[in-house]
Amino acid sequence: MKLPKQWRRTYINFLVRFKKSRKQFRNRFQDVEVELYDLNKVVEPFVHSFNLLLVLLAIASLVAAEGFELQAPYKRWNNYLELTIILGFSLSYFLRLFLTSKRIQLVRSRIFETILISSLALIGISYLIGGQDFLEYVATLFGGKEIWPILILATKIYLILLIIERSIRAAPILLSLKRKPTQVVAGSFLSVIAVGALLLMTPRATVDGQGLDLIDALFTSTSAVCVTGLIVVDTATHLTMFGQVIVMILIQVGGLGLLTIATLFALFVSSGLGVGQMTLLKGTVGETRTSETFQTIKRIVGITLLIEACGALGYYLSWHDLFDDNSTRLFFSMFHAVSAFCNAGFSVFTNSLADQVNALNYGINITTMILIITGGLGFTTLWELIKGNPHHRLRNWKFSIHTRLVLWATGILITVGTVAFLVLEWNGVLSGYQTSDKILLSLFQSVTTRTAGFNTVDIGGLGTSTTLVFLTLMIIGASPASTAGGIKTTTVSVLLLSAWSTITGKRDVEFAKKKIAKDTVFTAMTVFILAAVCLFFFTFLLTITEDQPFIDLLFEEFSAFATVGLSRGITGELTTAGKSIIIVSMFIGRVGIVTLALAFAKRRTATKYQYPSESVIVA
Repeated sequence: MKLPKQWRRTYINFLVRFKKSRKQFRNRFQDVEVELYDLNKVVEPFVHSFNLLLVLLAIASLVAAEGFELQAPYKRWNNYLELTIILGFSLSYFLRLFLTSKRIQLVRSRIFETILISSLALIGISYLIGGQDFLEYVATLFGGKEIWPILILATKIYLILLIIERSIRAAPILLSLKRKPTQVVAGSFLSVIAVGALLLMTPRATVDGQGLDLIDALFTSTSAVCVTGLIVVDTATHLTMFGQVIVMILIQVGGLGLLTIATLFALFVSSGLGVGQMTLLKGTVGETRTSETFQTIKRIVGITLLIEACGALGYYLSWHDLFDDNSTRLFFSMFHAVSAFCNAGFSVFTNSLADQVNALNYGINITTMILIITGGLGFTTLWELIKGNPHHRLRNWKFSIHTRLVLWATGILITVGTVAFLVLEWNGVLSGYQTSDKILLSLFQSVTTRTAGFNTVDIGGLGTSTTLVFLTLMIIGASPASTAGGIKTTTVSVLLLSAWSTITGKRDVEFAKKKIAKDTVFTAMTVFILAAVCLFFFTFLLTITEDQPFIDLLFEEFSAFATVGLSRGITGELTTAGKSIIIVSMFIGRVGIVTLALAFAKRRTATKYQYPSESVIVA
């Protein structure tokens, strides 16, 4: 059927006008987008500053609410502040969404924040539609009678999630700064220590409601972040559950590293990291290839959580008769699993594990030793042991030279330490025990002394000979890319191999038909020399500030610098100056003496010349 001519003309005119209007709309829309882009460049710095202010206010609000006993009027005003902060975050989000031309990309890259904002909007719409009655009905679904307590709790959770999200999003920015990797690593540890100290100073962190004083809070926070375990207050009796949870979180963050954790989550909640950022990170996780950095980070976190979960299960089953309350039993299990794997040595028992319940409990001893050893082997070694066919690898011994050195050194040190402790303390602290118990106690002390800090015997009652053995084990420590401290097993192994090469007249340092690079040998020498200088210097300072036996001060300094955590009972008696010295020692020992030195050194430059060589008489 053919349309009338007038209708066709009308239809054609309509199409022409429609296309013209659409073109005008597009041109106008593009003009608006350009204006919004220009406006966004002006507003963006203010939005960043506004968001930073909101994050700081949110942290202050949560600390005030959870760390202090606020009176009713202040608590109400704090709740209003929290709601205002959430509205501020929402305003910032929608402002960004309005100003940007890539709205879909913004929503995808900020999916976590989008979900949080959408949840808040849903609650607001529900209130507008259903009013107070509807929200109270929702409250009954969660077992409550009033909506406001639930809203306040939801507000706190919302703020915590937003703070975490903002902090995680700051990781790529931090890695983009023109700083040395060593400076970024040291700065991340310092920031966590500072935050931990502030939280431990809040009244709710301690049983007496006074909070820790500044020096004790700094000491405890540093000891936890540096996975040391030295304490100036009893973690079991002086800290509340809130304080103990803070310590556990600090241990976990310190063991894995703030950058490792933040980067992992940043890669999930944002669009990713650049090559330069990955290059900075690879050194912090013990990776040599930039392309494998993200996979390595995922493996580190995955292996850690898996082993800690297995360890917590082992503790939980071993303490079946100790606790009547399953929630307390679960918390104790989680705390000790994190502390043991991270080689921290913190315990929520007053005497560590040196009591009748734990000292001779085979389940507790075996679980703790497995966690300490796996945490001290290093993630590089652990992954090499896990991947591939383990039976084939063990039969043909086809591990890398690094893994072979780590396994040999670990096995030898555990064996030598066990035998030495058993022989030297047979009639000492081991007297009165059965032979099987003596062997168990000796094995445990040998494993824990190198880095962990747990103990099942009285360390203060050890003889001088045993103390010297402990000093040796402590300074050697565990292995690289691990949660443990010390100058590392590979460092000592390389030095011994270098000495053997010199004695046997070989020009190269060899192991397992492989030549160890000269740079590795030089680095090992540097670590050993700088560690010796630091130990001498800090011990010398302690002899000036403290009125304690020299052997006790020496033991304390070795324990702090090697991030072990064992003590002969003088930690709580240290003066403020002595505690400060130990704090610095723990920090240097955890970050690494070479890492800290490189943070302040000039960038390495290649020279285009060589001087003539000349011999020097050295022996």
